[in-house]
Amino acid sequence: MRTSRFIMAILAGMLALIVLFPFAYALMASFFAPADFATSPAPFLPSQWRWGNYTRVLTQGWFPTYIMNSLVTGLLSTTIRSLVAFLAAYAFSHFRFRFSKAAYLAIVLTLFIPGDLLLSGNYQLIQDLHLLDSYIGIISTSLLGASQIIMLTAFMRSIPTSIHESALMDGTGDWDYSVHILVPLSRAVISTFLLQGFVSMFNSYLWPLIVTNSPAKRTVQIGITMLGYAESLDLGPVFAAIIIVFIPFLITFIAMRKRIMEALRQGYMNT
Repeated sequence: MRTSRFIMAILAGMLALIVLFPFAYALMASFFAPADFATSPAPFLPSQWRWGNYTRVLTQGWFPTYIMNSLVTGLLSTTIRSLVAFLAAYAFSHFRFRFSKAAYLAIVLTLFIPGDLLLSGNYQLIQDLHLLDSYIGIISTSLLGASQIIMLTAFMRSIPTSIHESALMDGTGDWDYSVHILVPLSRAVISTFLLQGFVSMFNSYLWPLIVTNSPAKRTVQIGITMLGYAESLDLGPVFAAIIIVFIPFLITFIAMRKRIMEALRQGYMNT
């Protein structure tokens, strides 16, 4: 037993090292001078700690705007998609209506459609609607979360129907039942979806690149590639920008880790 635990500890440590090393190197590289990037072999620690790399990024003309655009689109997309997913899952799990199975199957089938296959058609539609260079255009393709609908539907179906029936007998309507009973029961799952949806939208690159033309509407993932330091091998500010973008996600994950683990346990128990 002790041997197996020791082996598992070693494997866990190796896995943690593999996962954390890129972040650790990016953190060190954010303090590099240009000469450090030209050194062979590449050093892990900077020859001199250049804290000014962070100042240069934060004072770079459009970078604060890029961050704000990503925050706005991430919050809008996550809020709307989670609301749509919750309402759709509630309908599929609590009601039987005409073509409900066909509609649910259609949502499942969207998971098998490659996103790149829809780029041309989506762009043409956004262009026809005059939504290029707008927040609505950026978030338009992320408002329907098929995986969220499917998982929330499965979770809601696992809740005993007696709870819903008792609430209806007490005169509780669907809205009050959803807000006061279903949402608290689904809190861990919804919190996980909110975090996952926000991270996904915040890190989106290809679609925002296609539908935006002006720096005023660019998101931070595009902005990092447009900082303009790479040509002179002055990559310290680029890594500093990556760390600035990553730190809020790390803090959010640490703050929500209990709910994420609770959601994973609920998902495991419902399978």
